[in-house]
Amino acid sequence: MKKVLLSDLKNGMITAEDVFSLDGQLVVPKGIALTENLIARIFSFDIFSIRVEDVVLSSNLDVPSGAEMSYAQKVKSSPEFAVFQEDFRKNVEKLEFAFNSLIERNSEFDPSVILEDTLKMINHRSSPTGIMDLMLNMQEYDDCTYAHSLNVAMICNIFAGWLHFTPEDRELATACGLFHDIGKLKIPREIIQKPDKLTPEEFRVIKTHPLHSYKMISQFQLSDEVKNAALMHHERCDGSGYPYGFSSDKITRFAQLVAIADVYEAMTSNRSYRDALCPFRVITHFENDGLLKYDPGFLLTFLENVVNTFLNQKVRLSNGLEGSIIYINPIALSKPTVQIGEKFIDLKLLDNVEIAAII
Repeated sequence: MKKVLLSDLKNGMITAEDVFSLDGQLVVPKGIALTENLIARIFSFDIFSIRVEDVVLSSNLDVPSGAEMSYAQKVKSSPEFAVFQEDFRKNVEKLEFAFNSLIERNSEFDPSVILEDTLKMINHRSSPTGIMDLMLNMQEYDDCTYAHSLNVAMICNIFAGWLHFTPEDRELATACGLFHDIGKLKIPREIIQKPDKLTPEEFRVIKTHPLHSYKMISQFQLSDEVKNAALMHHERCDGSGYPYGFSSDKITRFAQLVAIADVYEAMTSNRSYRDALCPFRVITHFENDGLLKYDPGFLLTFLENVVNTFLNQKVRLSNGLEGSIIYINPIALSKPTVQIGEKFIDLKLLDNVEIAAII
């Protein structure tokens, strides 16, 4: 292993450790063979040197960019992804057992143990952006309340960090995400997993799950913030939410945080009635319909940080062209500038073209 200045990096060098930006974002995982695109990604984060292995892969890496592994493929092939995938599977199984124990009124349900396991999984990861990358590239769970709860807990933990919450409040935000949807286990499975549009009566049943969540966890020694987040995570600042139609002044800040994390996770994950949506489509949804429904300060902080994790990543546009994001537009976060070969495409100037996929 040796330390190499950015100016001396070459295609084929293997990263000897995770490469992080100054603010802790994962730029390139350990064990990845560098390409021109990845070197440009490192350069954009003002990193001056990294550690690489002594061995260098030759020949095959000097190929056109279209033949290179995508960033998603690199993430999925990394040792960290394999560890995360196994940790996630184990934690989902623990969560399923614990939640079902509560449903069956079993005394083995202990929310403090479940939270501790989740925090260990999060703290084992070295970068918040790394967790977001890992979650985005693991879509093996379809519409699973347990996986959704774990994902929302991790997003809430990261989100609270972006909002500069205290360590204690960041842990509290994690608990809010972990237990917010437990009431869905009281909803008939045929409604939760229905592949078609819900009937008005079925949607009325769905809207009871926040109340179920609140009642189920109220018997335990959990903070009122956790209980209220479970009750209010579908309330909206403009009064359009449920179950009570609260407006912003009555919705707690932890419920506001969970509301954003819950919607983002749900829309970027597979569901019984649709495939996962591209994060940029979700960002567009929030930009078009979010500033009145969610706390604007929370929402903008979340979107700005999420979008920045995709800088220099390769994407496919809705017109089929592929390129790399090279600039994030601060006033139109869903419309970055994409480099395609020698051309630079400012999506803000194109109403009919959007990012269709991160590849």
